[in-house]
Amino acid sequence: MGRFLNATASLLAAVWLASPLPGQAESALRFSTGMIEPWTNGAGTGFHQLLIRDVLAKLGKTAELEVIPASSRAIKLADDGTIDGLTGRVAGLEKEYPNLIAVPERMFVNDFVACTSPGGKLPANWAETRPLSVAYVIGWQIFEHNLPPVRELTTVKDSAQLLSLLNAGRAELILHERWQILWLARQMNVPLTCAEPPLAKVPMFIYLNRRHADLAPAMAEALRRMKADGSYETIARKVFGGLGSSVTEMK
Repeated sequence: MGRFLNATASLLAAVWLASPLPGQAESALRFSTGMIEPWTNGAGTGFHQLLIRDVLAKLGKTAELEVIPASSRAIKLADDGTIDGLTGRVAGLEKEYPNLIAVPERMFVNDFVACTSPGGKLPANWAETRPLSVAYVIGWQIFEHNLPPVRELTTVKDSAQLLSLLNAGRAELILHERWQILWLARQMNVPLTCAEPPLAKVPMFIYLNRRHADLAPAMAEALRRMKADGSYETIARKVFGGLGSSVTEMK
């Protein structure tokens, strides 16, 4: 397990994950995300990296993408203009951060799922979790706000601990974001089954600092074209296709 945690730490320590083309550094737009493998990776082939690169390429621009785990810090850096924007953020940030402009087309839909070992009981909705022993990573507000009282609740510090808890039989059900937990389960060789449909589906957006407000409509149109012509799903299948079958619902 330590090898996988070290790999994650190395990813978070990397400064720029998606580099501009040679000679174009000055024109590159700088974005941040808080999402790690498989949404981003050290090779620059994660979903965020490929998608933001292709969207901006359609506008004749390049992008740099930094992983900043601390959400509040990342948002403030975009709001004060230190970086140019954010990827993979929930709707409504502009209400609290007036210098942020949302691109008016969702980047993807984030699935929050219940998972168990193969053969275990999977809930069809939040209410069906009540008789089960459940675990999730502490601080995930979507679970803190929506999970009803359950038979037994455990919170852990990170996703690897969550999978270890399930694998050891110390929890019947774990809650997480779909693609990160499926990727990590494969790396840790932990058999995992996730419920369909997910417990929650949350649209996620790209944000720009308001000095780039003129780019927002063009980026939205580029995203819509990619969804219509199949190139969006091609990226999703390239990144997530080996993990599951729900990539068609991402857009």
